[in-house]
Amino acid sequence: MSPSNSFIVRPVLTTVCSLIIVIAGLISIPVLPIESLPDIAPPTVNVSSLYGGADAITVEQGVTNVLEQQLNGVEGMDFISSSSSADGRSEITVSFNSGTDPDINQVNVQNRVALANPSLPEEVRQSGVVVNKASNQILLVYNFVSEDPDKISYSAETISGLLDQNLTDSIRRVPGVGELTYFGERRLAFRLWLDPDKLAAFGLTSNDVVNALRSQNRLVPAGQIGGEPAPAGQQFTFTVQLQGRLINVEEFNNMIVRNTPEGGVVRFRDVGEASLGGENYALQATDINGVPSIGMAVYQLGGTNALDTSKGIKEVLDEFEATMPVGLKMEKIYDSTDFINASIEGVVSSLRDAVMLVVLILFLFLQDWKATLVPGIAIPVALIGTFALVNVFGFSLNQLTLFGLILATGLVVDDAITVIEDTSTKKAEGKTAVQAAMGTMDELFSAVIATSVVLFAVFLPVLFFPGATGAIYKQFAATIIFSVAISTFNALTFSPMLAALLLAQEGESPGRRTYAIAGGAIGFVYGVLSAGSGVFGTLVALAVGLVVGYSLRLITGLPLRLPFVIGGAVSGLLLAGGTSPIVVVLFTALGITLGWLTPVIFRRFNGFYAGLERRYHGLLDWVLGRRGLVMAVLAGGIVLTGVAFSAIPAGFVPVEDQGYAIGVLQAPDGGSIQVTDRINAKVAAIMREEKEITTAALFSGASFDGNAPNNGLFFLGTRNWSERTNPDQSVEAIVARLNRRFAQEIQEARVVVVEPPSIPGYGQSGGFEFQLLDRSGGRFDLPEFAAAAGQIIQAANADPTFSSAPPVRTQFSPAAPQLAIDVDRDRLASLGVDFGEAMRSFSINFGGLYVNDTFQEGKVRRVFVQANDITRATPERLKSLYVVNSAGEQVPLSEFFTVRSIEGPAVVPHFNLYRSIKIDGQPAAGKSSGQAINGMRQIFEAQSIQGLGFDWTGISREEVKAGALAVVIFALGILVVYLVLAAQYESYADPLIILMTVPTAMLGALAFLAIRGEVLNIYAQVGLVMLIGLAAKNGILIVDLANQRMAAGARALEAARDAARSRLRPIIMTAISSLFGFLPLVVASGAGARSQASLGTVVFGGLLVATVLSLLVVPVFYVVVKALMGGDAGPEAGSGPTPGLQP
Repeated sequence: MSPSNSFIVRPVLTTVCSLIIVIAGLISIPVLPIESLPDIAPPTVNVSSLYGGADAITVEQGVTNVLEQQLNGVEGMDFISSSSSADGRSEITVSFNSGTDPDINQVNVQNRVALANPSLPEEVRQSGVVVNKASNQILLVYNFVSEDPDKISYSAETISGLLDQNLTDSIRRVPGVGELTYFGERRLAFRLWLDPDKLAAFGLTSNDVVNALRSQNRLVPAGQIGGEPAPAGQQFTFTVQLQGRLINVEEFNNMIVRNTPEGGVVRFRDVGEASLGGENYALQATDINGVPSIGMAVYQLGGTNALDTSKGIKEVLDEFEATMPVGLKMEKIYDSTDFINASIEGVVSSLRDAVMLVVLILFLFLQDWKATLVPGIAIPVALIGTFALVNVFGFSLNQLTLFGLILATGLVVDDAITVIEDTSTKKAEGKTAVQAAMGTMDELFSAVIATSVVLFAVFLPVLFFPGATGAIYKQFAATIIFSVAISTFNALTFSPMLAALLLAQEGESPGRRTYAIAGGAIGFVYGVLSAGSGVFGTLVALAVGLVVGYSLRLITGLPLRLPFVIGGAVSGLLLAGGTSPIVVVLFTALGITLGWLTPVIFRRFNGFYAGLERRYHGLLDWVLGRRGLVMAVLAGGIVLTGVAFSAIPAGFVPVEDQGYAIGVLQAPDGGSIQVTDRINAKVAAIMREEKEITTAALFSGASFDGNAPNNGLFFLGTRNWSERTNPDQSVEAIVARLNRRFAQEIQEARVVVVEPPSIPGYGQSGGFEFQLLDRSGGRFDLPEFAAAAGQIIQAANADPTFSSAPPVRTQFSPAAPQLAIDVDRDRLASLGVDFGEAMRSFSINFGGLYVNDTFQEGKVRRVFVQANDITRATPERLKSLYVVNSAGEQVPLSEFFTVRSIEGPAVVPHFNLYRSIKIDGQPAAGKSSGQAINGMRQIFEAQSIQGLGFDWTGISREEVKAGALAVVIFALGILVVYLVLAAQYESYADPLIILMTVPTAMLGALAFLAIRGEVLNIYAQVGLVMLIGLAAKNGILIVDLANQRMAAGARALEAARDAARSRLRPIIMTAISSLFGFLPLVVASGAGARSQASLGTVVFGGLLVATVLSLLVVPVFYVVVKALMGGDAGPEAGSGPTPGLQP
C-alpha cells in the first residue's frame, strides 16, 4: 500500500498542506531582494595615495613598490594590481578569493599598510594612504550641468561646492555605497599661486612662503581663563578661542611672508595671488552637448542589494534636486538597476507565458477541465512554494532563480500528468475514483520518487563548486531542486487526492458556450497581465485564482468553474499594473474564439494523435526488430557528441544589452587636457547624431587604467529597451556604428567604445583582458617591454579571431614627452646651496605642495602652494626660479641644472608585483570569448619572448579558472545519477538503459546551438546539466514499467514494447508541455534576452531529441541489455531465435 493513500482519503489535511506551502511562498515574495545576478564578484580592497608632483616612475618606486611588497600575500588574496600615474597617484587593488569576508580583508590590508607607512615619503604620509572596500561595479552615473549656459552658467568649482556641501556625505551614508567618484570635480581648496619673478624681486623663495603658511595657518588650543587650579573665590571660567587659521581668500592674501629691514612687511599678495579653487585640475567633464559638467559615478559595495542601494541613492538625489539652484540640472547617464528591473520583468514575462502555454497543452491533451486542474494546480503550488525555500536559504530573486522557475514550469507538472492519466485509465476500467487513485499511486509511487531523486542527483554536485561559476550553478540548481521537491510532494499527496475528488464528480462535458465564456475570461486575465507592469502579477494571479476557487468549492460546495474564473480575473485586475485596452480586448476575443472552437480543436487533435500513435507503434516494432542497426546508430551518435563538444565555440557569460556603453579615448603622447577636450567634443558631436543615444558624460584626463592628460573616458546612455526593438537599435549595433565612425572621422586619436562587462564587478568593459607581465628581472626597459606588447597586438589584429572594430589594443605608452633635469651636484655645493632646499623648490613650484588645512563653511579645506600657470607653461620658465644659499644670497636654479627632453610613461601598471601591460580586445563576430582567450594564448606562445609571462583579469580570469569545469560537472552529474538509480533499482544495468539517451540528447542541444549561432556559455552548460535529468525521466518511466511487466512473466521484448506503448502518451504530453514551457526562453527579446536564448535553446533542442530517442532507443537498449544479462529477449528482424535468446 502506497503512503499516498493516507492523503487520498483525507482531502482537508492534504489541501491544508498545499495551502501552507502557497501562503509561505506568498509571504516570502515581497521580502526577497531583487537583483540581476547574485553577488558573485570577488571582494576587493583599494589602497590609494597621492605623491603630489611626482612622475609615474617616482610614484612606482617610492610609493607603489613599498606598499605592494607589504600587501603581497595578505590572507585570502587572489591577485594584486596597481597603477602609478604621472599625476602622483598610486592606486592599488587587492582582489580576494570569493567567499572571504570583505571587512576582514579591509582590516588585514590596513594592517599591512600601517607596516609600510614608515617607508613612504613624508608628503604621502601627510596626504594619507586611504584603504577602503572597493568594487568595480559602477551602479549609476549622473551628470550635473548648467541647463542653459547662455543664461546661467555654473563653473566646475561652483557645482563641486554644491555637491560637496549638500550631496556627497548623504550618498556615502546610503547602505551599499562602496565608493563615490566625481569626474571633473573641483573639490574646493585654497590655492596660493606664486609669481617667481615677484618672489625674486623681494629676495624670497617658495620655501619662504611655505614656512610662513605653516607658521601662520595653524589650529592652536588656547586653554581657559579661570580654570582650576584657580585662586579662591574665582567666579567665572572662560574658554578661550584663538583664531589661528586663515579662513578666506583675503586673509591668505594678507598673510605676512617676511618683515623688511625698513620695518615694512611683505604680504603674500605682493608675491602671488590666493584663490578658492580646486584641489585637482587634472580632469575635465562635459555633457553630450559639450557643456562643462561634473560627472558622478557611484560604485556598489560587494554583497549588497543593487535595487535597495539605488533606491536609497535616488531618494537622496531627489532631496538634493529640490534644493538645486535655478539653471542647474541633473542628468541620468545610466543606472544599472534599470537593466536589472527590465531583465527581471522579461524573465517574469517568460514565466507568465510558460505557465499559460503549459496549461493550454495540458488541456489539449486531457480535454477535461477537471483533469487539467490536477497538473494545473501543481504549477502555482510548486512555483510559489519555491519562493519560500529561496527565502529560507538566503537567495535573491535574480535571473538565475527565475530561469530555474521557468524550466521548472514544465517539470513540476510531469508527475501530476502521469498521476491523472493513469487514474483516468483505471477509472475507465470500472474502478471507483478513490480506488483508481490508490491503484495509480501503488504503481507510480516509486517511479515518482525515482524521477525526482534523479533531478536532485543531477544538480547536487554543482552546489559545492566555488567561484563565479559555482555561484551561477548553485542558485539555478537550488531553485530547480526546491521546485521539484515541492512538486514531488504535491504529486504524492495533493494530485492523487484531487484526481480522486474530481473524477468522482460525474456530469456532462461543457458545451461551446461554456468554453467560450471560460476562454474569454482567461483571455481577459492574460491580457490584463500581459499589458500590466506588476512584477509577479501573473504568477500570483493564477495561483490565487486556483486556490480561491478550490477553497470555495470545499467550503460552499459551489461548482468549480466559476470560482476559478472569477478568482483569476479579479486577482489579475488587482495585481497587474497599468493596462492597455487593445491588448486586453485582443486576448479576450482570442480566448472566446478558441473556447468556441474547442470541440473542433479536440477532434482534429485526437485524429492527429491517433495517427501519430499508429505510426509510432509501427516504428517501434521496426526498431525492435533491428536492434543491431539501432545500436550502431546510437554508437555513432555518441561519437558525434564528443566531436560536437570539441567543435562548438566555448564562452562564459553572454554580453547583454544593458542600455549603456563605455568609451575610451587616447590622444597622442604628451597631449594636454585641452587637446583631449577638443577630441571629446568631436566624439560628442558624433554621438548626438545617433538617435538611440539620449545622454552622455565625457571626461578628459581620466582612464580606468590610470589618469593621464591624453586619456579620455565617456559613458553613453540609450533609450529604453521597449523603444529599441529592432536589431540595429541594440547597444551592440550602436557600438559597431560608433566604432566605424570614430575610426573614419577622428584620425588624431584612438577612440573605442565597448559594451560593459557581462557580469558586474568583473572589469570595467566587455571583452578579454590580457595582462602581459615582465618577469625578466629588469632585463627589459619600458620601451622594449612596450615593443614586445606591440608585436602581440599586431599579431592579434591580423588574426580573424579578433574584432577589428574595435581592434585589439592597449593604452600603455612609454613614450610620453617628458623633461629630465640633470643636477650638477658639485656646482650646487660650490654655490653653497642645500640639495634638499633646491629639490623642494622644484617640487613646490611645478608639482604643487599640500601644506596644511583650514576650515570654511563647515568643511575642511586643504591649502596648496604652487607656481602660477604662466610659470608652468614652458620649460624656459624653469630659469626664473631661485633658491637661497648658505650666505643668504639668491642663486638661480639654472646655475646648477640642465634640461633635456626624454620619453617616459604617463602610467606604470603592475600585476602581481610585475610591471604589466594590459591588452584589451573583443572576439570577432561569430567567435566566442573562449576562442579569443585561446587565440591570445597561442599568439603569446608563438612570439617566444624570454622573460615575459601573461595572466588574465576581469571576466576572462574567471572564464580561464572555470576551464574544463563543465566537463567535470557533466561527468559528476551522470555519475551521481547512475549511482542513485543503481541504488534505487538494485541493479547496475538498469541505470545504463535509462541514461543511454543522455549523450545524444546533448548532441541535439549542441546542434540547436550551432544552428542559432550560439556558443557553449555557462547558461548553455546549465541547460546541458538539466538535460541529464530530463532525458533520464523518460527512460525511468519506460524501464520502471518494463521491469514490472517482466516481473509479471513477460519477455524482455514484450515488456519493452508494452512499456513504450503505454508510456507514449504521458511522455509526449510531459515533453510537449515542457517544450512549450521552454519556448518563451527561446524567443525572448529585450533586456537579458541573450542569456534566456542560450539556456532555452539547449533545453528545448536537447529535450526534443531526448524525447524521440527515449521512445525508440530505450526499448531497444532495454532488450539488448536484458539479453546480455541472460534474460529472455526475442528475435531480431530477419533472424531466427538464437540459443542465447530462446524462450
